[in-house]
Amino acid sequence: MKARVRGASALLAVVASIAAVSATLPAVSPAAATSSDYALATQTLPDGHKVVARWDPCRTITYSVNARYAAGKSSHRNAAIRDVQAAFARASVATGINFKYVGSTTQIPTNTSANRWYERQNSAEIVVSWVRQGSSASRSSLLSRVGRGSAAGTGGYAFKYWKVTGSPWTGVTGRGFVVLDGSQIGTFKAGFGSGSTRGALLLHEIGHSLGLLHVGSTSQVMYPTVLPRSYAGYATGDRNGLRHLGTASGCVNAPGWVWTDLS
Repeated sequence: MKARVRGASALLAVVASIAAVSATLPAVSPAAATSSDYALATQTLPDGHKVVARWDPCRTITYSVNARYAAGKSSHRNAAIRDVQAAFARASVATGINFKYVGSTTQIPTNTSANRWYERQNSAEIVVSWVRQGSSASRSSLLSRVGRGSAAGTGGYAFKYWKVTGSPWTGVTGRGFVVLDGSQIGTFKAGFGSGSTRGALLLHEIGHSLGLLHVGSTSQVMYPTVLPRSYAGYATGDRNGLRHLGTASGCVNAPGWVWTDLS
């Protein structure tokens, strides 16, 4: 945790939260859960109140893509970027949030000895990046290991809370990431069609970056394993959760010094 004071009336603290990873595993039997299941990430404020960790849905949220390790050919890398754009378009429909693609980036979300990922992230509010864990120059400390290899992907967010004299503690998410293992590109089919697809993986990890957690229902995109499907799209529970994270829950008004606006 990091804190700093801006004048006598305000205290700003930072909490970084990384959502659990998603890996491709053999199909499993459906869990005992309903199709409307969803789970929202929460943060506990200094006064003890627990709040849903969400972005301000009333402002434009930017995202950039590092597709260098998404494919060998430039045409395939461009196709990967189009899948990212399509995934954010689906998230926009579910949340009412305006997501804006601001172009490619060379940034890889990762923690270093000097600072954490959200302190270094300046190309966009959310960075989507494929990585190669075998090289120190192209790896991310955010991508966990599963068995003998890396997880297929991970997503997460950074949340800040603050207090101004006379007002209660308030918090808002302002940075997010999606990190995908480039060595597993052959595991997922491009697009959002049948089978285990890149689209489904992107929808899952973008869900984490927006504040969704894993659920026990295999019919939902937020089930912790990417399963073969007839079509990749947010299911009823996923959409219900995203609706609670979006414009339906109202704006989150934050002072300009809480998060630097990258839009």
